[in-house]
Amino acid sequence: MPQDYYTKTLISSQWDVVCVWMLQADQCVLKDFMAEKIPRLAAHFEEHSVDVSLITFNWFLVVFVESLPSDILLRVWDAFLYEGTKVIFRYALALFKYKEEDILKIHDSGEIYQYLRFFAKTISDGRKLTNIAFSDMNPFPMKLLRNRRALHLERLQGELRELEAQQREFVTESAQRKDLDTILVSEDDEELYSIS
Repeated sequence: MPQDYYTKTLISSQWDVVCVWMLQADQCVLKDFMAEKIPRLAAHFEEHSVDVSLITFNWFLVVFVESLPSDILLRVWDAFLYEGTKVIFRYALALFKYKEEDILKIHDSGEIYQYLRFFAKTISDGRKLTNIAFSDMNPFPMKLLRNRRALHLERLQGELRELEAQQREFVTESAQRKDLDTILVSEDDEELYSIS
């Protein structure tokens, strides 16, 4: 996994944030690769407003543990331990490619999501899946993956900084409104006391 996926020097909450950033960046990278390697399916998902990261986030988090039949899962892990992170991308793309024609037949976003929730468990030919992952998805340079991950991670961190700035501005404005409300309430109380 990338160095920042699991860092011992970070406290738990910081680790969670770093891990989520990396996973989100990887989801963006996966979408980029889908647009290049399986463009018809990527366009189909786009047309039906299907966010595949709702399905694939868990694949990346637990390296397909709950998604694949055990005999295929062991092949994926074997390749993952040998080749590293890019295997997750290869197999994620291969899973979609394997079932591409079936998915393209579905034209309702709800039905697409329903199908995607369980389709990986229906894969029965591990050899075919591996062939797609390592032949059809080539070339797959690690340098390209690292560069895209860094690009998306930088963008996500910029978005986070912008959200934090908006949050600080909101808190400041809320505090100022509260102070103004307190002043106005105090003036109203003074008027009430002077009337009585």
